[in-house]
Parts: sequence; C-alpha cells; structure tokens
Amino acid sequence: MTDQTETKATRSRRRLLRVMGGVLAAVGVAGVAQAQGQKVDSPGKGRHGGRHDSRHRAMHEAMARQQIMELRHAYGIATDLVGKNTPEGIEAGRAIYRRIFTADASIGAAGVDSVKGPDAWVDIVKGALAPYNATQHLIGTQYITNLVVPDRPRAGGSAHMSSYLQAWHSNADGNLWLFMGTYEDDLTWSEESGWQIKAMMLNQVASDYRSLGKRPD
Repeated sequence: MTDQTETKATRSRRRLLRVMGGVLAAVGVAGVAQAQGQKVDSPGKGRHGGRHDSRHRAMHEAMARQQIMELRHAYGIATDLVGKNTPEGIEAGRAIYRRIFTADASIGAAGVDSVKGPDAWVDIVKGALAPYNATQHLIGTQYITNLVVPDRPRAGGSAHMSSYLQAWHSNADGNLWLFMGTYEDDLTWSEESGWQIKAMMLNQVASDYRSLGKRPD
C-alpha cells in the first residue's frame, strides 16, 4: 500500500508541476509579447525615441544650412567666371547661375533694376564687369533665418539668407574698386532641383577706390 500511495502522490506532484510550469510559461510569453508590442506601437514616445527624433531633425537642418550656403559660394565663383569676359568663362558662369537660381528668379542689385531669370542676370554681370581685367567676390558671414526643412520627399522647403560681400575689381590702369554689400536671398526647395535662390537683392554698404601700387623691391 505504501508503494502504491507514494506512486500516486508522485504522479500528483508531477501533474501539478506541469500545470504550474505551463501557467508560468504562458505568463512569461505574454509579458514579452506585451513589452515588444509597446516598443513597436510607441516608437519615439519614450525618452530614447524622442532623442533620436531630435537628432534626426538636427541633422537634416544642418545639411540644409550647408547646402543653402553653398549656393552663395557658387554664385561668387560664377560671377568671377563671367567677369573674365571670355566665351568659356561666360558659359561656365551661366551654367552655375542656372543651377543655383530658379528659372523665374527675381535678381537685382543696388543701382540695377531687377531682372527675371539667370540668363538675364548673366547679361547684367557681363556688362558691369567688362571694364575690369580681374575680379574677386569674397562672401562670408552667412546668416540663415526662417528655415523650413522639407520633411517628406515632395514637401517644399524655404529659407532666407543674408551674406556679407567684399568684391574687388581692378582695371588695366591699376585702379581698384572695392564694393562692400549684403546679399539678401529668398530660397526654395523642390524635389527636382533641391535648394535654389528664387529672389536675390544685393544692397550696397560702402565702396572705396584705390590705386594699385608696385610691389616693393
């Protein structure tokens, strides 16, 4: 009787352990699934998700600012190419203007009526720089405001940029004209062309005239 009783008790304990084990396993799986579901269903709601979103936005904003500033750098190069007054230089400058300006951009400067489009601006620059045998446009202190970064592939962006200018112009007689001014640019972003200038105005701050001297012996 004792052996038979012990056998029944052992069997009962085994069944109880199996049942408890199944319950614990079910609870454990459900807990894991719930935890995983919270992570998937609520990305970015937690501390780490929000931090990732902030880094993502900051990265895209920094990239946009760099791309916008490069437009003004390219403008200086293009203008000096046109200022060489050679067919090759003029066409190279024109190609850059067409890339950095929208086709219908409003472009103007102090003492010059605004024109529409980069090709019309090539003609203005070519005439203004024709008397000079060398030019150099130094652009810096760029300040970007009202930046709206596109957040979807087809969503537009916009910004405003102010840039300081010092432009040196020398002629064959050894005279130098130094122009100091500020570019004010309105910019737009499109999926087809990226960032471009849609309106530019160059305001004059000051100017100076000098005679270029000989290099000392």
